Amino acid sequence: MTVSERAISSALGWPTPLACLYSLAMETGIGIRDYWHEDSGIAAIVDDGQVIALSCGLADDELRADVLAMALEVAIAMTNRPGAICAPGGFAVITPRRVPVPAAGVGKFATLMARACGRATASAAFEYYVPGFPGDGHEPGAARSSLTAAGRLVLPRASLGTGLAGFYAAALPRS
Repeated sequence: MTVSERAISSALGWPTPLACLYSLAMETGIGIRDYWHEDSGIAAIVDDGQVIALSCGLADDELRADVLAMALEVAIAMTNRPGAICAPGGFAVITPRRVPVPAAGVGKFATLMARACGRATASAAFEYYVPGFPGDGHEPGAARSSLTAAGRLVLPRASLGTGLAGFYAAALPRS
């Protein structure tokens, strides 16, 4: 039995969709942390496909479950297709802005995963982006790869500025 088969068979016994998705993350070795921040434009941060930091400001467990499903799909893509979303060792930010389920690409599997865990959701796909930082050839806070789950370009949010680096450092301490 592969890790994914074991994860799905044990996860589906959980009482809530959120618990099911947490179980999937744990079974596949993806760490999940909660973090506090002031920016309501960040729902989760996915670090190198290994750690997910979920915003404590998400409204309810249903939204948390959908965002976690999206973060899990981004983490899986980062791990199994290095460079597909960001450079290896990088991170992606998932916004709380839900988008329709794409026909293909990131967001489609997130919705299927959420539904398999018991969520009756129209979409677990959200906008996401890879932020740029000073010294990487982009202006501070500009998004290098700013795409929705459906692959549409999204303009960077000016409110992210350099504050995102602080949120990232606080939420995802390196060992």
